[in-house]
Amino acid sequence: MAGKKKEIQLQTVITNQNQWDEMLQKNGIVVIDVYQAWCGPCKAVLNLFRKLRNEFSEDNVLHFAVAEADSIESLKPFRNSCEPVFLFSVHGKILAIVKGVNAPLITKTVTELVQEERDIAAGEKERTEAEELVFHEDSSEGSEGAVEEEVLTYSVGIIKPDDVLAGRIEEIKKKIKDAGFDIKAAEERMLTEEQIRVFYARNKEQPDFEAFVRFMMSGPCHVLIITKKEPTAAIPQWIDLRKKSESGEPEQPVKLPGLTETESLVNLCDVQDSVEDASRQLAFFFPNFNVNKAEQVEKTLAIIRPSLLKERRESIMQRIKDDGFKIAMQKEIILSEEQVRTFYKEHVDQDYFPVLLEQMTSGPTLVLALTRENAVSHWRDLLGPKTLEEARKNPESLRAQYAIENVPINQLHGSSSHIDAQKELEFFFPEEQTFALIKPDAAKNHKDEIMKKVKEAGFSISKVKEQALTREMAAQFYKDHEGKPFFEQLVNCMTEGPSVIMVLSKENAVEEWRQLMGPTDPEEAKKTSPESIRAQFAHDILSNAVHGSSNIEHALKSIKFAFGELDAD
Repeated sequence: MAGKKKEIQLQTVITNQNQWDEMLQKNGIVVIDVYQAWCGPCKAVLNLFRKLRNEFSEDNVLHFAVAEADSIESLKPFRNSCEPVFLFSVHGKILAIVKGVNAPLITKTVTELVQEERDIAAGEKERTEAEELVFHEDSSEGSEGAVEEEVLTYSVGIIKPDDVLAGRIEEIKKKIKDAGFDIKAAEERMLTEEQIRVFYARNKEQPDFEAFVRFMMSGPCHVLIITKKEPTAAIPQWIDLRKKSESGEPEQPVKLPGLTETESLVNLCDVQDSVEDASRQLAFFFPNFNVNKAEQVEKTLAIIRPSLLKERRESIMQRIKDDGFKIAMQKEIILSEEQVRTFYKEHVDQDYFPVLLEQMTSGPTLVLALTRENAVSHWRDLLGPKTLEEARKNPESLRAQYAIENVPINQLHGSSSHIDAQKELEFFFPEEQTFALIKPDAAKNHKDEIMKKVKEAGFSISKVKEQALTREMAAQFYKDHEGKPFFEQLVNCMTEGPSVIMVLSKENAVEEWRQLMGPTDPEEAKKTSPESIRAQFAHDILSNAVHGSSNIEHALKSIKFAFGELDAD
């Protein structure tokens, strides 16, 4: 019951024409899942909708609804179709439509509509008289012509638990690539019963289906996004591997080097056979995957263990950069036994854990937050198998190339999935809060541009207020400069009008905000950090647009003082 309640809160339920007409009176953007009574609303998009709601919650313009086509006259053109349809209403007019569970296109459409509303609210754009889409019962007018082409080139594949347990993932992925396909993303996951039943729904009538479901839940699977290396007008179905020969005789399933007589790629990796199923599964398993931009900038965690860091630091760091990664954050630390046990809690009962514990506490470890396109899967692919025995069978892997003699464990760690990457990054780089202030001159002339840069840099604004600083407040913020020749002038500058005072949240927030601000002197900022706030919006070294804390202690003290929780003393 709890789950159902959440869905109702997320989406307004529309079951008749009157409710439909009322919904069209709602201001803002409404994403409407149009469904048939016999099949119900689309569950595959719920996580995506929750993510979008959270992402744009500050705008307060995005809403969601489900509408039953069978009982609403306006939706008559969408009856008798099992394909999911999503309509986008903006201030009462249907302006866009997405057919099929195309998560990337839904995300793109919502983002563009919200951005337009932001521009209108900021006075940067006027609301124009938009032309509403018209739907016909026998046509697909108003649909996005490119939607199918984009979705058709991708499919979801699953490598089953027995092959994962046998350490055959890299072998199977190589065979997939050798057969002319490409892998755009890969994650190791324990599949839920619901995920298995949804993915294998076409097999549910088979007599051994229940036993198969239990087998698929017995261990981790490897879930892939597979596409053709070259653009194609057809989904990369495994049925392509069984094309007829020129003589018209059906070919046997393609046999690839290393496969046994009874094995084929079809047996090694399960892939959806229909366009609709593939589209649904892409949204179900990878709701954040962007079809329109398959190469996505992501962040993953990398760990260089003490022995490798001591012996070959420069080499591995150069290799990381050569492979296109940027180092967003880094931390060199000596881990305690407690930290190692906490981070590797799933491994503590394994035979190798005492060696791992000894290695990880033997000296400094370098922890990196790496960014690049598809960072999680790319770093995992470069690392290769987890055990040294398997890694050495793949001599091109980093774990093989950077093995340390007489050390029985590999020297490099990488996040296994996007979910793991997020958790592991939070473990080593927990979210911080920092104090930020837009000074009076910049607040008056460039507030919107600066706020936009703050959000684009990934900061969450935990608290914000506009307030003219008193001399006491300004003196407190710049206490470190008291007694210097420019102190009085600085205080005068800070009290000449309202400032925007903020608490910003983000991992490594203090340092990230200082980098975004740029050097104190705007002239230096223009030379060394041309994209920084001070380079773009500062007037001079005193009216240099923004202020921020120098360290976490200063940040906490300033936050408490600015928001009334600490006396000026």
